[in-house]
Amino acid sequence: MIFEEDGTQIAYIPVLDLSGYGETEEAAINSLEHCVGEYFSYTLSKKSLIDDLKAHGWTIKKKTKPFIAPEITDLINRNEYLHNIVNTRPYRMDRMDVAMPQYAAC
Repeated sequence: MIFEEDGTQIAYIPVLDLSGYGETEEAAINSLEHCVGEYFSYTLSKKSLIDDLKAHGWTIKKKTKPFIAPEITDLINRNEYLHNIVNTRPYRMDRMDVAMPQYAAC
């Protein structure tokens, strides 16, 4: 999700509740990519990834697709920040593939 706040470009991933920012959209996306990397590094080192994903509405299974992200409509209802963005700002949705580290499912 890309939007502007106070003259700054914000790149936001609602399913992880992470954001990056910059003067340009490209800078915001680069900031977000860095933030995602730090998120995985931190949660994996603290062994809190699964608990954090569950806290953000993810379904965790031990089948072929172990990580299932919450639906955006569910997130809008649970996340006041996201609800505000969707209802009061111009924004653009885009896809950003994030690969879960393979050993994270353990």
